[in-house]
Amino acid sequence: MLIDVQPDALTCFHCSQTFSRPSHLNRHRQTHIPRLRRLTVSCTQCHRTFLRKDILLRHLRVAHRINTANPRSTRKSCFRCVQRKLKCDRAQICHSCAVANATCLYAPTHEAPREHNDGSADTSVVEQSPESSTLSDTGPFNFTTAPNLVAPTTRITHEGSGLCHPIANEEQLSNAVADYNPLDVYSLSPATQEMAPTLFNMDSYNSIVPDGGGYLNGDDSGHTALVVSPTYQLDFRASAFDWVDFNVPNMMIPDANSFTTLGLSGCLPNIDLPALVQPWPFDDQAQEVKPSQHKLPPLRLVLQGAFDSHDNSRDALPSGFLSLFSDPWLPPQDTLDHASFLPAVYLLRRLVDTYFTKFHPIQPVTHMPTWTMASCPTVLLAAMACIGAMLSDDENYAKLSESLSGLCSSIITWLGASDSMSYRDISYLDSLCLHQIYSLGSGSRQLYQNADRSRGALIGSLRGLGLLKSGLRMGADVAEFMLIPGGYSTTHSEWIVWVDAERERRTTWAAFEYDCSLCTLTSRRASVDVSELPRRLPCHDAVWEAPTAAAWAALRSRLGRNGLGNLYSSVLAAVLATEPVPEHTSPWGKRLCAQIIGRMLWDLKQLEVISARDYFSLPSLSAAQQKPKKSLLLALDNLVKSMDRPASTSELISYNVASLLCHYSHLSAAPDVLDYTLFIARSVASQASLPDRGIDVAQRRLRSAFAKNPVEARRLVSHAAQIVAVCNEYLVSAPCEILRLFMGYVFIIAFAKYFPRNSDYSVDHSLSYPRLDVSLYQHAQKAAVANWIAWGGPASVGSVEDIFSDGAVVAISQEAQSMLQRLRFWGLADKFIMILQSFESHGA
Repeated sequence: MLIDVQPDALTCFHCSQTFSRPSHLNRHRQTHIPRLRRLTVSCTQCHRTFLRKDILLRHLRVAHRINTANPRSTRKSCFRCVQRKLKCDRAQICHSCAVANATCLYAPTHEAPREHNDGSADTSVVEQSPESSTLSDTGPFNFTTAPNLVAPTTRITHEGSGLCHPIANEEQLSNAVADYNPLDVYSLSPATQEMAPTLFNMDSYNSIVPDGGGYLNGDDSGHTALVVSPTYQLDFRASAFDWVDFNVPNMMIPDANSFTTLGLSGCLPNIDLPALVQPWPFDDQAQEVKPSQHKLPPLRLVLQGAFDSHDNSRDALPSGFLSLFSDPWLPPQDTLDHASFLPAVYLLRRLVDTYFTKFHPIQPVTHMPTWTMASCPTVLLAAMACIGAMLSDDENYAKLSESLSGLCSSIITWLGASDSMSYRDISYLDSLCLHQIYSLGSGSRQLYQNADRSRGALIGSLRGLGLLKSGLRMGADVAEFMLIPGGYSTTHSEWIVWVDAERERRTTWAAFEYDCSLCTLTSRRASVDVSELPRRLPCHDAVWEAPTAAAWAALRSRLGRNGLGNLYSSVLAAVLATEPVPEHTSPWGKRLCAQIIGRMLWDLKQLEVISARDYFSLPSLSAAQQKPKKSLLLALDNLVKSMDRPASTSELISYNVASLLCHYSHLSAAPDVLDYTLFIARSVASQASLPDRGIDVAQRRLRSAFAKNPVEARRLVSHAAQIVAVCNEYLVSAPCEILRLFMGYVFIIAFAKYFPRNSDYSVDHSLSYPRLDVSLYQHAQKAAVANWIAWGGPASVGSVEDIFSDGAVVAISQEAQSMLQRLRFWGLADKFIMILQSFESHGA
């Protein structure tokens, strides 16, 4: 019997990992070299560098439409060794086939070159054929078609599409693209397939899963509020309320046609693509079917079409603005200094500066000491400019946010469809997260639904990169702290490598926080599980903001391990045991721990709903969950208390967000009361509200709940008033914080309307009563509110001296609308203003 002798293993002297081929070892050694010193190959067109030549060749084909196909076959191993991934000695009958007594066949030595009409390569996008055996393994994740379900059939550019509108110069654009011929064919990665509907025609995309995030979310809840339980009883649970996908009467809802994601109408042919069906294993015919394909126009034409659809913003943009984003990177500095580009560069810098001033402190993902516009991809610059325009105090800039959103969405979708490696680029994922945050708070149903779908691509990409990991990770503490492998010669190299790793971790935490916001706003299960999160929180602010490598090294040595990021499990253990938070925990890290506790409380709430008698007739879990719910709420109080002495703007922002989350959690954890309140508010404002019988039932139950336990009712309204107090002190501009502010005011109004009072109730105006919407810093103020909770009586909120007086409801509602007006650049605030107006006018 012949014995297949394996060659000696090749060992990496850095980490002792073994390889069987020298090429694999050489490629692995590149990971141990600082990025600035790695051997790279540069693109001759845009000067972007790559570690591998095959990636450069694909970049040339996709980004620059340069065909680099080799006319001769590059496959030298036999078919059997290629299929089984064996090492082939390339003999006439190779050694592996001889041992297995198998047929040894080779590919032809020559291959006919592909001919093209114009001799240039165009970007092509292919739809996977029914019999294709595999999906692209370069994407962030893989999936198969669900069994017993009909796979989707995608049609490209459909008449009447809400996403592909006729543009001003449609004929010119169509003629420009008509000459293109599909050249290189590549398969859509799973992430690209999830984004493809937004690239082409969303209306004709028949998903086999609900719209709540595609294949990854696993969310099957609807977008509209549930008002009937499985037993056809009125359902007042707030857990079924989606505040984003909710129409309010008498409110101007932007037409879907005004939000053009891509100007591709007239550019792409009407082609019916086959359904995505996985072939039967070992089907020989799967290799014989060629995949269907369609053409992807150049990015510059896509951007031009997107902006031509916004007539009101076209004139406001300086010349050359679109040219800045037509390539993955900004043009060279000598080009930017040209007079024709100066107005565009000035506008871009103003918008990006506004982003860093107003939004970056909320989510400090970008490393400012090493960031420059020249080193930042244009897709991330577009996302920053979009949020910067929305938050700008200049009304002329604020009006551009809608058009910049279409620009950003077009770039994100085009990059994801043209190169699946984009989903492994952390800058691309940063831009995806930022644009989803913008879409969530825009108030546009279409943008929200697009963000909900693309959330699956964001979370799936992070899983594919290993930044979100499920399951037990034994011994991860030591591995995660070994940030820098041995062999680095300079501190600067170590700093750059650490910055890249820390930025990836911060992007993951930012995506988790966005996932929490979407969960709160839509009352639907989140995509990220707590067990998947990175074990360590973001590092201390001083370490992240160190201006030089020397300062970073000094701070790292003085602050120790905790300065580079505490374990979130140790922080949660401390607050649950009412112990001090571990030293050097960053403000953002504490806020993220508050988000984790809020997620746990949300899960407990869902368990109570699932165990309800009218759902599954299971025994009630409410009594069993009271103790863990009380412990989590107490831990949340302890965590916020450890943050109530902010000394910087970043600490103030994190404290405010954590405080809003804490007080809102107390409201949502209370049984039924908040659910009745929100049911009434939504029903009186909804265009398709229930008959008055449902509202009357909810009002009677709310009055009964207040009368049954007045002390608990006063405790809850004090938490609602503290939400207002936190926002009065410093208003954080983020979508989820808008919802919590609205919730606080709605509960205060409901308390003023429905809380029972005696017929002989009177107020002595000569006395001073406790004010509920003032931060409880002073002991006397805290004692006065505690006394009011226990014994009741008059109390003041805002300009209203007595919350039970006539006209208090209208006055409180107007103050709420006035505060929400300060956040109107987030379109979501307009919806809440309309709901408050309907709620205040509805009779008690």
